[in-house]
Amino acid sequence: MDIDDNICSKCGFDFSLHPRVNPKCPYCEKELHLQDFFTFKLDKKGGKTVVGFLGESVRFLQMYHCPFCGKILGFSNAGYT
Repeated sequence: MDIDDNICSKCGFDFSLHPRVNPKCPYCEKELHLQDFFTFKLDKKGGKTVVGFLGESVRFLQMYHCPFCGKILGFSNAGYT
């Protein structure tokens, strides 16, 4: 197996799906990070606390959009408790 191969020829494992690979926007192909969708505040010890959501929220529905191209990526109802 060559070091540049993404799929192992012996077992068929796809290394491009490894959790350390960041997802990409399907429209502009730029890497997305969790920090791109939220605003954080640093506390005195240097820890991050989520302050706000950068997408649009309507009641319990959150709309995620690409911070680079602005296209809609998906919806979530994670705010529902």
